[in-house]
Amino acid sequence: MSRCPDHPRELAPGPSGLKCPLCRGILMTHEALVAAAGPVDEVLEVEGRTDAIAYKKPRACPECATTMTPLRIARLEAWVERCPSCERHWVEPSDLRSLKMVSTSQARREAWATLDDTERRELAAGFAEAVAPPKSGLVEALTMGEAVRAAFGVPVLTGLRGAQPAVLTWASLALLALVFVGGLAAPDTLGFEALGYVPAKDSAFQAVLATFAHDGWLHLGGNLLFAWLFGDAVERRAPHAVVPAALFGMGAMALVIDGAMDDSHLTLGGASGGVYALMGLCAVLQRKGKWLVPLLSFVGAAPFFKLRGSGLLMAVRVPLPFAMVVYALVDVLRASESDSGIAWVAHAAGFVLGLVGGIALERLQAD
Repeated sequence: MSRCPDHPRELAPGPSGLKCPLCRGILMTHEALVAAAGPVDEVLEVEGRTDAIAYKKPRACPECATTMTPLRIARLEAWVERCPSCERHWVEPSDLRSLKMVSTSQARREAWATLDDTERRELAAGFAEAVAPPKSGLVEALTMGEAVRAAFGVPVLTGLRGAQPAVLTWASLALLALVFVGGLAAPDTLGFEALGYVPAKDSAFQAVLATFAHDGWLHLGGNLLFAWLFGDAVERRAPHAVVPAALFGMGAMALVIDGAMDDSHLTLGGASGGVYALMGLCAVLQRKGKWLVPLLSFVGAAPFFKLRGSGLLMAVRVPLPFAMVVYALVDVLRASESDSGIAWVAHAAGFVLGLVGGIALERLQAD
C-alpha cells in the first residue's frame, strides 16, 4: 500500500501515476514524467547544495520507503524527488508546472539553434503575422510611399507571406542591366538586334538570349521594376532558382509561343514574358495577399476607415489572384488592339505559364 510521503493518506491511481488526494502530489515513472512535462533530463540535476531546502525534509519513496534524492529544476528553487531504488519520481503540482515550463523553453532554444538565418526570418515573420491585429473592412489609407508608387502605376502589394531574401531576384535584375549596358558599348554583340529572336529563322535557344534584349532604357526600366516587385514576392516562398527559371526560361517560352502565333521576320526581345510568368507565380504562391487599388476619397470620410496614412488617398484591398488576372487581361487586351509593338501574346503566354508553374510547384512542395 503506497502512502503520501507528506501526509498519512493512501495514494489513489490517476492518469499519470499514484496521486495524493490531499496535496495532489504524484508518484510517477520516468516515462510518465516525460509525457507530462516534456524532455526533462536536460533540466533536472541532482541538488548539490547540502543546505538546500530539499534536504531539510527528506522524503521516503511511497513505493519502497527508500530515501529519495532531490533533483533541482534548472536554476529554480524547485525540486523533483527521485527514488534511487525503483527510480520513480515524486512531483508536487506546482513543481510539475515549473518543470514543464522550463523543459519546453529549453526545447525551443535547442530548436532555434538548429535553424539557419532564413528559417529564423521565416519563423519570425510567421509569428508577426500570427499576432498582427486583423485588418477590418475593404478600404484603408495609403502611406506616402505607397501613394507615390500608385501614382506612377506601380502595384502596391500587402499581406505577402514568407521572409526568404530575394537573392536571385536581385542577381537576375543586375544581369539584365549589365547586358543592356554592355549592348550600348558593343551593339553588334549584345545589342537588341544581336540578341533578339526572329521567329522565321532563329532557334528556340535564341529566345533565351532574347530575354536580355531591351529596346531602350524605358523598356528595360519597366521590366526591372516589375520583375523586382513580383520576383521578390515569389522568392519569399519558393526556392531561389524559381525566379531566374521563370524570368528567363518561361520568358523564352513565351517569346517562342508569340513567334509561333505570328511567323514573321520581326525581332522579338525583352523579359516582359518572364515578368508576366512571375506575376502568374505570385498569384498562386501569394494568393492570400492583397493588391491595394487606389481610390480617391473625401477627407471627411477618412475617420470611418482604418488609416495608415494621411487619408487623402484611399485604397481598396483586392485579393491578389483576382487583381492580377484582371490586370493581365486588361493589359493584354489593350496591347492587342494597338500597334505599339508590344508582344502581347508573350505577356499572355508568360502569365499562363506562371499560373501552371505555381500550381505544379505547390503540389511538389506538398508531396
